[in-house]
Amino acid sequence: EAARFLAQRALTEGGPDDTKRLDFVARRLLARPLKPQERMILELGLSDLEAHYGDHPTDARALLAVGEAKANPAIASEKLAAWTMLVNQMMNLDEVLNQ
Repeated sequence: EAARFLAQRALTEGGPDDTKRLDFVARRLLARPLKPQERMILELGLSDLEAHYGDHPTDARALLAVGEAKANPAIASEKLAAWTMLVNQMMNLDEVLNQ
């Protein structure tokens, strides 16, 4: 649920494109800019997640149904699910867990 909330903020407040949104999340979780290799890995991961949830919209809706807070209905469920999983992966980095 925390990952989904930050993903929603990235999609609504983070900027007009994925680069700005990744920076938005990195600033909040890592308190630093992404390194070029990290950015590349995250962009590839996001692409894979968007493809997966685009092909499996039922999975996206199931993921977004978890938790008490409702998902933002203004954001496409497939996009929000992909960003939720990406943010979840970032939240599980050792660097984030040890801050």
